[in-house]
Amino acid sequence: MNGVPGGFVRRERPDICAPLGVIACCAGYGKSTYLAQLAEDTPGSVLISLAEYDDCPERIAALFCGAEQGASDYGNVCLFIEKMSAHCGLVLVDNADVVTEKTASAFLTLLCEAAAGGKIRLLLAGREIPGYVLKYLMNGEAALYGIDEMRFTRAETEVYLDLLGRPYTDTYANMLYTYTCGWCAGVAAVAKAAADEDDIAGCVGRTLLERYIKCEILSGLDEGLSEYLVLSSFISPHDAEFSSAVFRVSDGPERADRLVTRGVLSRGEDGAILLPGVMRDVLAATLSPERKRSLTDRASAYFIKEKRFAEAIRLFDVSGNAAAAERILKNYGERFLENYEFELVGYCGDIIAKNGGSKDPEVLGILAQYYYYCGDTVRMEAAFNMADSMFGRENRYSVCRKLYNGLMRYEGNRELYTANVKSACEYLEANSLPLPFLHQKELETLAEINRESDDSGKLHVYRFGMLRFTVGDTEIQCKSRKSLELIAYMLERGGKPVPREDLLNMLWSGDIPVNAVAMLHNVIYGLRRELTPYGLENVLIYKNKCYMLDMSMIAEDDRDILEVCDAADNCDKKKLAAHENVLETYWGRYLGVSDSRGSQERKEYYDRCFVNASLMAAELCRERGDRERELMFLNNASETDPFSEQIVCSYMMCCFALGKPDKAKKKYDSYAKLIDEELGITPSKWLKNEFLSGFANDT
Repeated sequence: MNGVPGGFVRRERPDICAPLGVIACCAGYGKSTYLAQLAEDTPGSVLISLAEYDDCPERIAALFCGAEQGASDYGNVCLFIEKMSAHCGLVLVDNADVVTEKTASAFLTLLCEAAAGGKIRLLLAGREIPGYVLKYLMNGEAALYGIDEMRFTRAETEVYLDLLGRPYTDTYANMLYTYTCGWCAGVAAVAKAAADEDDIAGCVGRTLLERYIKCEILSGLDEGLSEYLVLSSFISPHDAEFSSAVFRVSDGPERADRLVTRGVLSRGEDGAILLPGVMRDVLAATLSPERKRSLTDRASAYFIKEKRFAEAIRLFDVSGNAAAAERILKNYGERFLENYEFELVGYCGDIIAKNGGSKDPEVLGILAQYYYYCGDTVRMEAAFNMADSMFGRENRYSVCRKLYNGLMRYEGNRELYTANVKSACEYLEANSLPLPFLHQKELETLAEINRESDDSGKLHVYRFGMLRFTVGDTEIQCKSRKSLELIAYMLERGGKPVPREDLLNMLWSGDIPVNAVAMLHNVIYGLRRELTPYGLENVLIYKNKCYMLDMSMIAEDDRDILEVCDAADNCDKKKLAAHENVLETYWGRYLGVSDSRGSQERKEYYDRCFVNASLMAAELCRERGDRERELMFLNNASETDPFSEQIVCSYMMCCFALGKPDKAKKKYDSYAKLIDEELGITPSKWLKNEFLSGFANDT
């Protein structure tokens, strides 16, 4: 590196070998530095750097060293050419494009003719291609070099860092080269300002690059080209339709071509415009926030129209336009999920999160499915909960949450989560809503639940109000009431083996006839005969002196009632809330008019469950402020257990809270009449005081 002036870099390329060459690119790409290096490395070379005041014949002629005194300007130029031709010298002319005067241009044309004829070697450099050299380029007698030849290579970037005398890592050198694309001015400014690789993209404000670009690059362009360059730095230019829609110019591609020709821009192998990241950042920073927003809005609308969603979303990120990201999720989010374009959903989600999050339930529903896809169940729950909270009743988002949780936790409690999944699927189907996105594992679980839940061809049982057995749309009319009671009793055991003696005691309540076994066989035979046309004759199995039901052949149409009873027994409010609608009306007496000992005990149990569950439901309604619905559940409980003072009191207090004292009085009076007629007593002093205090508070 000896002999290299401070700040110079010995380039590995280009290898300038053509007799006549032209370097054309904008300021800052290292033309002058490269020419100075060539002059230093090439013996007998001549470096001429032109300025605007050299645009006249006399100045051009005076610059040719060794000319004879008294000779004409033309003669001095010719003598210079002869002298350089004698030893095939190299002539380097910097800023050649500033010469436009006719005679001065003619003198430089003499140099071009000599180089084209092989007398000398000539390399001209400038921001634009000089007019007097165009014919040589057209005829193939000259070589044209541009931005690509003037950029630093990766190795040259490292050499420059060495010249600065600063330590660096391969990562730093790679990022510096990538960010600047080897643009000399960019490499120099960023290398001096960026302390480490993390600082490279953020150090531009501490450099003079913005002023340099404005003074050296933009000032040399007409207003139309400089405007187009700035716009292109913020949003890469595209075809004529894009330029017209976004940049509001009709000749966008032509302007881009002119910028490429002048060496300000270059094109990649695919024809796309290339601009160093550092230059892009500097130029884009000159746009106001309002201008950026209008450009991104127009560009994103264009991209969305063309279904180029990734490009539209990238612009939302640039401008921080979270509202646009929400709109695209509302309109196209389901499509993204169906097409497995999860990165687009995630990209929008990140933009929305950076700007405070969303309060739109549709957007939250899409994002919740994306979080499920990512395995982030915490964020999935949070998104569904927020969407659900905007409704206050069962809705698409609460149902999807229940579906996801049911499928993912299925193995932990198959009975519970099967009911949840089925309930969720029924809601979606009833409201013509699609299933949310599901992984293969959850799809297989859903298929398994559906197979197990396929009730076609099964014996449907409903035990409340009137005991009913149906297959499909056909109700089975068993001749023996004992047959129905037998299956109902077996159902209570959930398919577990039942000894014959237990069946005899249940069917005949302890007064077992002498021929009870034969009578039991007749009951079972009659039942199987009724079920044979439906292929269900083996629903009752006899094995090891015990009877059992094949539960795979049974569909319990009253399963929701059993779930409510279980919730009441275990004080499980969450489970009860999932089946709250079952309690809106009394479900009826267990097994209807059956008077067997076993059925009587179960009748009392299920009525007690209805009362307790109704009271729990009323409490849930009160907690969420729905006092009208609370009153409904209290009334149902009171009608089932009409002698309960506590229920009557709760009913009256709810009436007073709703501003309905007349309804409270009516309830009190009817209760007083009931216990007087049935029990010969009056309401307790406690209930009377509660009733009167309600009126006192009301006034």
